[in-house]
Amino acid sequence: MERDCIRISLRIRHPSRSAADLCRALPFAPSRTWDVGAPRTNPKGVPQPGYFAETYATFPLSESAGPPAEAVSAAAERVAPYGDRLRAWQAEGGACAFFVGWFMEGGQSGDLFEPELLGRLGALGIGLSLDIYSGADL
Repeated sequence: MERDCIRISLRIRHPSRSAADLCRALPFAPSRTWDVGAPRTNPKGVPQPGYFAETYATFPLSESAGPPAEAVSAAAERVAPYGDRLRAWQAEGGACAFFVGWFMEGGQSGDLFEPELLGRLGALGIGLSLDIYSGADL
């Protein structure tokens, strides 16, 4: 059986700051951004009805094979130096989360996110969003 593939991005949402402001404060390259009040578009840039209700930025952090908890732990280490910024944005009404894409080749899989890891994420103000894709979705 193939090993699981894990992709992790840091997602930030904010009610008022610009995406440029969020991106300047972090050393990671964003893959998609928009500003509150901007006309909505889909990921390919096609206009959609309405306007974005909040600012958004997503930063790909890693892609690896192996246990998801290990990948999340490594991602937490990468963002830990910026914890003060993340918590400040959260205090302003923003939200931060790791988006974890967990790609599995057939069968089933599992992992344990230990309390220590979850506590580290909580201390950084980072939520955990898991999307699980089976072999049929790959």
